[in-house]
Amino acid sequence: MAGQLTARVLQGVKILLVEDSDDIRDAFTGLLRAEAADVVAVSTGGAAITAALRDDFDILLTDFGLPDIRGDFLINRVLAGAHRRPRVIMITGYGEPYTSWARQAGAELVLTKPVDWLDLLHHLRPEHRVAA
Repeated sequence: MAGQLTARVLQGVKILLVEDSDDIRDAFTGLLRAEAADVVAVSTGGAAITAALRDDFDILLTDFGLPDIRGDFLINRVLAGAHRRPRVIMITGYGEPYTSWARQAGAELVLTKPVDWLDLLHHLRPEHRVAA
């Protein structure tokens, strides 16, 4: 898979990244921007909801365990208020029942930490669609 990936594979993709860990959020933001994604990175569910009400995103990439609200609640709120439905990818350190709750809320894909960057990048590519 790595041989198929070229720089700037996320050109024109607008991503709302929600991660409360500063180090992880900063690392993902840098990696996503290196692939030419337009990234809005926030640390709380409340900030994510505010951002999603202001603008449309192609992808909501969120953690489940946020300091203010759970990730499944965030997904519900973002999808309810979206003019255009974003693809939703959840990253979590939790197993069941959290992964099922995320899928029920609308996550197309749930990845468990630690996440392999090339695998995540593959799923973020515009031409890659995850079966709902």
